[in-house]
Amino acid sequence: MNELSSRQYDSGEVTRIIRRALKMNNDDKVSHQDLMETACQIGLDPQIVETAIKQEQREFKKERTRKALLRRRKAVFQWHLWSYLIVNAALLLTNKLTPGPWWFHWSVLGWGIGLAFHYKAVYLANPKRINRKKITRQKRENLLWAQNN
Repeated sequence: MNELSSRQYDSGEVTRIIRRALKMNNDDKVSHQDLMETACQIGLDPQIVETAIKQEQREFKKERTRKALLRRRKAVFQWHLWSYLIVNAALLLTNKLTPGPWWFHWSVLGWGIGLAFHYKAVYLANPKRINRKKITRQKRENLLWAQNN
């Protein structure tokens, strides 16, 4: 008996082996029917596989939404940063060309504090917190919609 035929594989190994085989076969996709047949051949209940497929689709959608939200937040921060730089450069120029004491540094400081908090919220945010906020907002919107209908 072949030593490999009696070996047990964990789920991580199975995932890597299947991915490698698909890559070697120059194919990245498997039809639903092929997936179900393969699952039956290795002894998995079709209902469990269908449930797993639905869960995977939900998780994929949730992750895609989270990434889109993060991209949008980063884009908004970039606009904030550029407006900060342009406006404060104009204020510096105005302060330099007009007589009197230096005052532009107060706007740089005040706005800079806000910009630092914005940076922290976008780039150092906890992903779980983003999901909780989004879920809370969706629940609130669903409640308002239910009250209005």
